[in-house]
Amino acid sequence: MSRRRDLPGLRDESTQTVEDVREHLLLWRSETVETVDLLRAHRQQVEERTPLLENPRVVLEYVDFFIDLFGGIASDLESICALLPEGVAPGHPAVLRQIASNAAVEQRRCLAFRDACINRPLAHEDVRPLLNQISIDTRDQLLDYRDLTLAATRLDQELGAPPPNPQTDNAFDRRALFSRFLPKRD
Repeated sequence: MSRRRDLPGLRDESTQTVEDVREHLLLWRSETVETVDLLRAHRQQVEERTPLLENPRVVLEYVDFFIDLFGGIASDLESICALLPEGVAPGHPAVLRQIASNAAVEQRRCLAFRDACINRPLAHEDVRPLLNQISIDTRDQLLDYRDLTLAATRLDQELGAPPPNPQTDNAFDRRALFSRFLPKRD
């Protein structure tokens, strides 16, 4: 599946308009829907190969989870894209950041799936390519959402609001924690 590589990047200073961001969001939505369709096709293949899988329930739960997650994300992106021509709402950047944050967290689920279902000897090695492709498709889609934070920053600029500062907003100062528990050294 191709990703948003054909559009100017959000890191590029020339991508300043809301319409440019909207184009990226539309493409994210389109790619998300494509991934949902791929996962549905993979689900069908898993159902057909159930006797060959050691734990088909785990595979189906994994696929179903990401079908639901990506379906919700596609819906959120569609809503934002529909409203952007009317103007940027204060909640739009927050939704995009939340999607990116959730995607980063769900990458752990991909690793757990690989460890449980792929990175070990299988009774029927001919199902490995299918399981691997399921893992790759979900991982790639999750990784693609990282740049949603850049789109959120562009929308914040349009609102005239400063983007969230990770240094001050809900940041955890590790040095301050350790300074409480460790004696000062001179």
